Amino acid sequence: MASETILCKGCGITLVPLMKVCPRCGEVREGSTLPNTQAAETGDMAKSAMASVVPANTLRQEPFVYDEDEYAPARNVVLLSPEDSKRRFPLLTGAQISMVAVGIGLVVLAIVIAILLWRQQRRDVLQSANAAATQMQTLSSAVAVTPSPNPSPTPGDDSVILESVKSALMAYNPLGFTRYKFELKDGIVTINGEAEHQPEKDGAENVVRLLVGVKSVVNNLQVKPSLANPAGEQVKLNLAEATLLDDALRRQALEKENKPANTELQMPAPQRPDPQREAERQRREQLAVKQREEDAAMRKAAEEKIKREAEEYEKRLEELRNVEANRRARAEQARLDTASLRFGTIAWNGIVDGVDEIIISGSSASVRHVNGNPPREVRASFSAPVPRSPADVKLVGINGRGLVDIVQQPSAANGYTIIVRIDDSSKGGDKRYEFTLRWNLQ
Repeated sequence: MASETILCKGCGITLVPLMKVCPRCGEVREGSTLPNTQAAETGDMAKSAMASVVPANTLRQEPFVYDEDEYAPARNVVLLSPEDSKRRFPLLTGAQISMVAVGIGLVVLAIVIAILLWRQQRRDVLQSANAAATQMQTLSSAVAVTPSPNPSPTPGDDSVILESVKSALMAYNPLGFTRYKFELKDGIVTINGEAEHQPEKDGAENVVRLLVGVKSVVNNLQVKPSLANPAGEQVKLNLAEATLLDDALRRQALEKENKPANTELQMPAPQRPDPQREAERQRREQLAVKQREEDAAMRKAAEEKIKREAEEYEKRLEELRNVEANRRARAEQARLDTASLRFGTIAWNGIVDGVDEIIISGSSASVRHVNGNPPREVRASFSAPVPRSPADVKLVGINGRGLVDIVQQPSAANGYTIIVRIDDSSKGGDKRYEFTLRWNLQ
């Protein structure tokens, strides 16, 4: 049965052994029986198949005759594919969904980072603005209370030098500081503006010249003409004197107008001086002389005051320089001391007869007697105290007949204490021992 080939008698196709009806032409196999209902259905299927399908054995006939009425399919028939209950292909695959999720996560992370950076930048800007405002308030309050120049500005820092020049001029002349204008370029300070007198001009130049970082000073201060030329000083009069002077000038102008046109040709008649006018003129001259004397005295007092202030300022500058020099010297000495304390030595000697332990801590050394006779003539010297920090201790020199060994290194657990054991128990009698320790900071 396995090798038997069954062919359909109607169409000639190969049939499966279990097939009882040909699926193409509907021919019933020989020797197969079907129920009546199934046979009727099979007959109907065979008729429909015969109406729409051309049997293969018909194609093998020669000549082949195609009967359109017998084999043509039914007219006006449209074949439709069955409707899909769900999509054949998904809208997005799993890999695409993963990539979309990763992209969305990266976008969200970038947005969060941008927001954080923006907030940090805004916070830094606010802090810088607050710091600048605080610094300006501190500077203005310091200048208002005790104006003093910056003693040691950094050379090359124009902003610091400008602040120092401003503070120095404000301390030198608080009332006339607004008349000064100064510029700085490559360490050269140019002072412009006005000065009441020549000593004020020279004093401003001397004050600025002493500042650290200032190479030279160009003094362009202009001395006011009223102070530069005392001979041309204006006489200060009160209201009554000014009224009398105006009346006299008005009378003089009226007299000139009333003179005849040929006055220039006539010889002037001798006139007697007016006593009242002469007295007024003398009084005005006396007042002018008195006013000049007062102005000279005030100018002299101002010059002396400026000179004293300049001397005091130079003295303060000298004191500040001395303080700065002392501070630098102390800092250098402290640096040298710190460098020298990176290591040190300890020398010990004494007469030992037995076993003794030398306990060293800081700048002190004590002996703990273990057995034998107590030590005698004990001496210890330190080049520097043992620091309270981890150090490496070594024996660099030993003089004795017994055993000398370091049994404890300094550490935080033992309070940075060194213990050296001297063992002379195996020898008879006492003997002098000497050793030198050297410690180095780790």
